[in-house]
Amino acid sequence: MWKKIVATFAVLGLLITLAACGQKSYAGVQVSEKKYERVQSENDDIKTLVTALQKFRYDDDKSADTVYKAADKLNQELRPGLSEAQKNQLGVALGDGATGVKGIVKAAVTKQYNFDDEVASQFHANFRIVFDLASFSIGNSVQQRSKIETQMRKDTNADTELYKIGTQE
Repeated sequence: MWKKIVATFAVLGLLITLAACGQKSYAGVQVSEKKYERVQSENDDIKTLVTALQKFRYDDDKSADTVYKAADKLNQELRPGLSEAQKNQLGVALGDGATGVKGIVKAAVTKQYNFDDEVASQFHANFRIVFDLASFSIGNSVQQRSKIETQMRKDTNADTELYKIGTQE
């Protein structure tokens, strides 16, 4: 009986200590308050970029500018904690190159077309990189990063929303 009471108090003490240390949980992974806020901010930035891509129209300069700003903001948000190679990979996915998010939008403006399913497929490839790198700076192990990436995909609903891009009229 006393063992159960002592064990209960030990667990409560541990929970109080974790709460006092500012520990949060994301995708079942214990993260600091700072990392928790970062992942929430990254989720918001991902949603903003996806929404901007959905609203993009080649004949509307403001819609293109919105995509550029959202891609730049996400790029800056994700960079801390990444290696130079990872930063370069992120820059390719979101940047001005032919396959980057901004590059695709610039080509669409220049050639005057809206996105089709082929373009949406490239966005999916780019966002796979984004999610992978977003989870990298938050999780400490492959298993943690996998959980975080999966949860970020669910929280942003980006996969489903990106599929809609190529089917819009």
